[in-house]
Amino acid sequence: MALIYEADLKRQIREKNMSNCYLFYGSEDYLKQFYTNKICTKFVTPGSETFSLRKYDGKENTLDEVFEGAESMPFMSEYCVVVAHDFSLDTLTNDQKEQLVAFLQNIPDTSITIFWMDGIEASPKNSKWKWVIDNFTKYATAVNFAKAEGRELRKILCAYASKNGCTMNDSTASYLVELSGDSLNVLFNEIQKACNFAGQGQEITREHIDSVAVRSLEAKVFDLSKLILNHNAQGALELLHTLMLQKAEPIDIFGVILTAFVDIYRVKTSVTAGETVMYPAKIFDYKNKDFRLTNSNRFAKNLTDEQIRECFDCFAEADKALKSSAQSGELILEKLIVRISLIIAR
Repeated sequence: MALIYEADLKRQIREKNMSNCYLFYGSEDYLKQFYTNKICTKFVTPGSETFSLRKYDGKENTLDEVFEGAESMPFMSEYCVVVAHDFSLDTLTNDQKEQLVAFLQNIPDTSITIFWMDGIEASPKNSKWKWVIDNFTKYATAVNFAKAEGRELRKILCAYASKNGCTMNDSTASYLVELSGDSLNVLFNEIQKACNFAGQGQEITREHIDSVAVRSLEAKVFDLSKLILNHNAQGALELLHTLMLQKAEPIDIFGVILTAFVDIYRVKTSVTAGETVMYPAKIFDYKNKDFRLTNSNRFAKNLTDEQIRECFDCFAEADKALKSSAQSGELILEKLIVRISLIIAR
């Protein structure tokens, strides 16, 4: 059959040209749930759910129950829709693998079965999941829901704001992603809050977002990094204390601070070599995060290669201490912030 993406599935639903079995996987949780629900409402006649809609959960049900459900005849609907939520298909025994392949090769025409990977990460990089995805691609349909990025993501967010009675421009959408991450579930929730705060018919601004949006841990720690780079060690230490009170893990905080300096190093190296500020995005993964390179350029201009090298020496020592020392993680990070602040202040 096929490996397809959201646009292909959207067309299949619109044209009612459905596969009889799907594997929904990928990094965008919102879209997996959205299309599962859409197929249920599109192909199950209201009032016939008791007979034509069957839902199973991997924690409570077996694959045999899913297979039996798919054999059920629809009543008052064109299809019997079967939803199999979070089944660990990567842990199947050899006998169960044979049963799954046999099912995929003989899927009833009267049903649409959706294996919806929600809390389970199904990645083709994992050899066991690759076997699953390959067999769905061969005998049924696998749908990879990847996160939207760049202009496409901003377009989705602006359209969602419009759907909720407000407007939002491209720049503000980019700012929201910078603050809250790239999960549509999170972003849509923040837009709803911003719309309620701004009022119907109003334009959502950065000020509205600052007032209501929840900043991701990554955004908060990048704020900490900016305080260091702006020679505000006291502010950085105060924010570190706040993050620790909020139960943030020291190793996670360390990782994001390090990432900020890696961005600076990549930008400085690229510009020194005659490339553009955005050149690192051609080599490394900056999906929905290319704004980091733009932000890093200002700091890269003010740091010498020697200063950056000394900062990385500090990171190496802090990393070793976090993983092996009996010292508290907060104390190790405090020392790191002070040492780096002294280096970049020279």
